[in-house]
Amino acid sequence: MMDNIKKRDIIKTILELGTFLSFTAMVITVLLQIFTRTFFPAKSFVWTEEAARFFFIYAVAFAAPLAMEKQEYVNVDIILNILSANAKKALQLIIHIITIAFFSVVFFQAIKFTKLGIGQTSPSMSIPMYVSYFSTIIMNFFIIYYALNNFLKDIIGFKDGGDL
Repeated sequence: MMDNIKKRDIIKTILELGTFLSFTAMVITVLLQIFTRTFFPAKSFVWTEEAARFFFIYAVAFAAPLAMEKQEYVNVDIILNILSANAKKALQLIIHIITIAFFSVVFFQAIKFTKLGIGQTSPSMSIPMYVSYFSTIIMNFFIIYYALNNFLKDIIGFKDGGDL
């Protein structure tokens, strides 16, 4: 049990660090772009726009699973508010199953998508495109991981008669 908790903490720490580093790099890149375009228009860095886009993509890829882990994703609770406690629990389990199924399909498509980037390079930085596309694999894998964890926690809570 303790090893499982440590693994989750390590994964969460890596995702948080990845989000922080990607977002920080994006902000620095955009600030560099603004600074050079404002004060040195002849020396403006062309690559900053592309780099900022890549950093943003990875920031989202690392942050989305963290939202899944905390169940802070967007939902419409109008329907949930009119349901009984047991119906809410059952609907929550169904939502978990649909989420896991959906992101599993997307995960396997992300692998195919990433393979498309082999042999392609980004226009201004000449970075292999599979580096950017790989973010979709990371995001979907860890969303599935946390969705499964949430599903199992809710199943245990449902069996024990507790709250979800």
